[in-house]
Amino acid sequence: MKLIVNADDFGFSEEVNANIEKCHQNGIVTSATILSGGKNFDDAIQLAKENPKLGIGVHLAIDGPNNIGKKYATLLDPQTGEFYEDIVAVKKIRKGDFNVEELVSEYSLQIEKVKNEGITITHLDHHHHFHLYFPILKAVIEVAKKYKIPYIRPQKILYSSRNPFPKNIYRLYHQFYLSSRYNTVDGYTSLIGCDSEQMFSKFQTILNSNKRTIELVVHPLKENGEIDFLTNPEIVQKAQNHLTNYGNLVQ
Repeated sequence: MKLIVNADDFGFSEEVNANIEKCHQNGIVTSATILSGGKNFDDAIQLAKENPKLGIGVHLAIDGPNNIGKKYATLLDPQTGEFYEDIVAVKKIRKGDFNVEELVSEYSLQIEKVKNEGITITHLDHHHHFHLYFPILKAVIEVAKKYKIPYIRPQKILYSSRNPFPKNIYRLYHQFYLSSRYNTVDGYTSLIGCDSEQMFSKFQTILNSNKRTIELVVHPLKENGEIDFLTNPEIVQKAQNHLTNYGNLVQ
């Protein structure tokens, strides 16, 4: 079993950037996805260049103050000139209010901003996992093909006891849709909502998995306990023979 440990929100803040670098250099984080509209984007790019073994993807976004483009008829809140907040954005996605061409245009700008820094992009994922919605997923697949980006984060969530049966079926259908059209891995899981004991238990379950490749999605912060877990020497030792990133899958 190969394990990709991906830290989201690279570029969101100095703290997040520093935490990701720490968990890469001293822990098990193997890749990170950059938020192109993040206020500390430049710092993230510099850290990416200083850590060449850290795989870099793009954390696409269409909510909050993360837009690159400034002139859209459907994507931006006219009161702020920025993306709508997440709850409003979800409602608009479900109603089909977002123009697909505008989505593709904005995603293209976010990808090009990273490419123009000389960064090799290994994969795409989405802020707040909005590519769980079909209009978004289709646009993400379109830009992945356009820029020949090797992988897209999977839709299948593994080792979660919280999802009711209908949601699991929905995700499985999305995983089938994605995997039949683009490269992805067997599934993903996260540490959200886990206390220290639960993190260790879930990690052992991952290591014992019969899946070929799993992505562990992390958000390294002191307050959620993930930094301590991701840099724990016992976890580092257990993980070392399993770790990879999306860039290595391409080779």
